[in-house]
Amino acid sequence: MKLRWRIFVALLLLLGWGGVVAAQQRWFSGNTHTHTTNSDGESSPEEVLRWYRDNQFNFVVITDHDFRSPIVELGATFNEPGKFLVMAGVEVTDRFPVTREGRRVNLPVHVNGIHVNDHVRAQGGETIVDIIRRDARAIRAAGGIPQLNHPNFYWALKAEHILAATEIRHFEVHSGHPLIHSRGGGGSPSAEEIWDHVLSAGRVLYGMATDDSHHFTGEFTRHRANPGRAWIVVRADELTAEAISAAIDRGDFYSTIGVRLSTYESTQQGIRIELPEAPSPNAVRYRTFFIGKDGAVLKRDDSLKPSYDFRGDELYVRARIEASNGTVAWTQPVFLKKPKE
Repeated sequence: MKLRWRIFVALLLLLGWGGVVAAQQRWFSGNTHTHTTNSDGESSPEEVLRWYRDNQFNFVVITDHDFRSPIVELGATFNEPGKFLVMAGVEVTDRFPVTREGRRVNLPVHVNGIHVNDHVRAQGGETIVDIIRRDARAIRAAGGIPQLNHPNFYWALKAEHILAATEIRHFEVHSGHPLIHSRGGGGSPSAEEIWDHVLSAGRVLYGMATDDSHHFTGEFTRHRANPGRAWIVVRADELTAEAISAAIDRGDFYSTIGVRLSTYESTQQGIRIELPEAPSPNAVRYRTFFIGKDGAVLKRDDSLKPSYDFRGDELYVRARIEASNGTVAWTQPVFLKKPKE
């Protein structure tokens, strides 16, 4: 009897008293918007993957326009367990014709498919919202996650389009491409302001930072779509396509254009962040803004351990971490009230 009890207790400890102990979760850095010579990029898939691997990224989703790259073949060459992963993707490239100032213009309506298992073609539609919804549904049917790209490209997409396209739960809050206008201007909102507009209506929407990379050779300047400018950092049990895509789908990641978080967690009590400390008199300094409904700043914290305690009356809370060197990171919104599906 004593032996059985000891075995029982040992099993409980091994299983975590009622469930299998989850593997130690890790943070994995990756880009979900990448182009090669299979569409309008200047470098081959092999050259693109080599750049990201050699520059310490953990995963890359290749998203050529209307083309799904041969991931099995590429993965056989580049995949390294726990270190680097090639993921299948596609940028479904749709358009909607309008007349602006007497000229006919095709507004770009582009939706990335992350971790698709098949080719996805542009579905078209009667309106911008109709196009987004059709394309997003086609991506989901192919097993992928739809990511609405660059809303301010040609100033094409507005918050009301995203609100009406309920299939969309991921969009680009920042793009490294120089023609995307993520910061807005001239009376048009920034992508981050669009984000808060949608969140303030009670809709779940996750903000993605991406390279939208095209140019891997020659000069690395602000006028070219170079890699390494914007990415996401995903928390997952392992570096597999299934684990990474599941974490992205549930919003377990932060977005960045250079700021790295040492730790980040959200509990029922609040949000806790730790930022890296550099022992230097000229070290980078940070300011963290905790943001709520309508983009209101709920708290500013200039420490290396910024935190926010929930009051209970917030609709949602997200964090924007700004570094003194001009880089930024964004955490995903935490809804305290039941969001709309």
